[in-house]
Amino acid sequence: MGNLNLSQFQKPLSELPVIELAGTCREMGRQFGESCKDQCRELYQIRMNDALSHAAQRGRQFTEQQALSLAGRSLSLIREFDQDQHDETLGIAEGAALSLEQIYILQGLTDFRDYLSWGKIPDGFGCTSVIVAQKRSQQNQLLLAQNWDLGTSNMPYVCFVKRKPVNAPQTMSLTVTGGLCLVAMNSEGMSVGTTNIKTTDSRPGIHYLNIIHRVMKCHTVAEAQEVITSAVRSGAHYYMLGDKKGNYSGLECSALKHCEVKPVNNIVTHCNHILDSDLKSLEAENMGASTKHRQNRVDQITAEGQFDVSKVKQVLADSKGGELAICRYDCDGYISTNGSVILSPESGEIFACRSQPDKGVWQKFTF
Repeated sequence: MGNLNLSQFQKPLSELPVIELAGTCREMGRQFGESCKDQCRELYQIRMNDALSHAAQRGRQFTEQQALSLAGRSLSLIREFDQDQHDETLGIAEGAALSLEQIYILQGLTDFRDYLSWGKIPDGFGCTSVIVAQKRSQQNQLLLAQNWDLGTSNMPYVCFVKRKPVNAPQTMSLTVTGGLCLVAMNSEGMSVGTTNIKTTDSRPGIHYLNIIHRVMKCHTVAEAQEVITSAVRSGAHYYMLGDKKGNYSGLECSALKHCEVKPVNNIVTHCNHILDSDLKSLEAENMGASTKHRQNRVDQITAEGQFDVSKVKQVLADSKGGELAICRYDCDGYISTNGSVILSPESGEIFACRSQPDKGVWQKFTF
């Protein structure tokens, strides 16, 4: 069994449950699924309902069975992309007594939701991210940080997972019950985070958690960039990357196109609207006032000065703008900051909390 006391999920939401897994990919998956079976099944239903509602609001109606059938079109692509994570996902499905199609939707909600809403068939979640290059760091060490904003109903299922596979680097990640790596670092220092964007070229394919989980086999930013840009991506996401040598990159990707976001004064920021002019033509909808406010605000407060972990926490906790703010509380009665993470690839340290960064209990994890 995975090392998890189920009472952890009854803790205050400000405390982050920690799960430890070890063994083959299939064994780790089964441990994970068995350890939080009820939570996986509850979260699947929440996310399925979200995907169907999102599509219906945009004039596209699906039954749950139709949605599962569409999810199934991507499974063979994932297996071809990375057999190890297919095996781990199969183990999660077995442990949680869910189908692979259900796990696909549980893990890759935003890509799948976009496919239902705009993809060719035979509002937004948020996030604020910032990369602080070595030259802007007080310790001369690269920092990657983000708030993870999504439906407040997801917050009880946020957890921190440590994986010790037998044939790949160890990983640590903030994610959800039954989820693959999301905001993560491996034992080689390779680090990754993501923010959601929406484009009209969504399709059956490899969702963003599949991609991030595969990146956790990488050692360098260059290697990770190749994995991301060559993948048959299902939907649009921004990926922030960093490695142990201080290399970093911000990649803005639709399903079919990608570009690199250029740093400004050794800082890269990204929220939830597309920045690249070429990709902008594919943006599916106006992502709302919050993403533009957060982008302007994070650019403003990172424009000058040097940053350490403590100061980055202050950036993530910024509340200026009320419901539009970087640190979000039940915006529109729906969206909240569900967790926050700061990654230090060179030191091998991760700082993470569940719920808002000004409220959550920050925990430090080190390889």
